[in-house]
Amino acid sequence: MRDPYQVLDVSADVDDAALRRRYLELVRRYPPERCPQQFAEVREAYEQLRDPARRLERELFKAGGCEILDDVIAGMRSKLQERRIATETLLSLAER
Repeated sequence: MRDPYQVLDVSADVDDAALRRRYLELVRRYPPERCPQQFAEVREAYEQLRDPARRLERELFKAGGCEILDDVIAGMRSKLQERRIATETLLSLAER
């Protein structure tokens, strides 16, 4: 399979909302009834990139080892921290 970032035409630092928007654009462009191969490729690329664990695994193997492991982990930790803060904020607003 081609690089999922190339398939979806997004950068490696794409956020979840932009990734989903791009996926939906491509699904509209390549519906499964008319373009089954393109649709399958787009769906597989999206599945790889939307899951943080699979995305981390991909980044580690793409990098060729553990040289940049700390940078990758720090980036993913930062994204997960942002999500946790957003979730806590929403929960506190819901309690009011």
